[in-house]
Amino acid sequence: MLTKKSCMRLVTFVLDPPVVAILMFILVYAASPAYRNLGACLTGVFCLGFIPLSAWFYMVRHPGDYAGERKLGFIMSIAGYVIGTVVMLIFFRSSRQNLALMLSYLFTVIGLSLVNLLHYKASGHGAGIAGPATALTILYGWPGALTFLLLLVVGKAKVSIKEHSPAQMCVGAGIAVMATLVAFRIAGVLPC
Repeated sequence: MLTKKSCMRLVTFVLDPPVVAILMFILVYAASPAYRNLGACLTGVFCLGFIPLSAWFYMVRHPGDYAGERKLGFIMSIAGYVIGTVVMLIFFRSSRQNLALMLSYLFTVIGLSLVNLLHYKASGHGAGIAGPATALTILYGWPGALTFLLLLVVGKAKVSIKEHSPAQMCVGAGIAVMATLVAFRIAGVLPC
């Protein structure tokens, strides 16, 4: 039987930023014929999803070392986001919505890294929900805004397992919202 802590841990794995990124690119591809670009979608899924998720293999060898997995996850995320952005800029620049999504993840991880270098543990999970929720709100209006409710779910999970405070969740979410707005503006998706 699952304990409350193991249920909350499961929530953090299901709503892990790379998992949400994979779902985000698939949703935009499936729901929006105007944004449909298979190459851009697969680039997002691979670079924002599978490359960062490779940090989970660390957990197989070091069960329970969530700090080590977090550090490796950040490194793999930065690598995947940089590779994905370069590929998107070279091959799929005309797919502005997908380029905006890729840039939002890159800007978010840069912001999180800078804040974390200041020895403040901003939440990557908070960012991993708030950024896509902001993007979905820009692309689809109020139905997209409903995804912000997932921020409450992941926030409760991360706070209850004592990995983040509510303030750390808010800082991570705030970084992602700002990064997403800037990325969508730069990509020309968000009007002035």
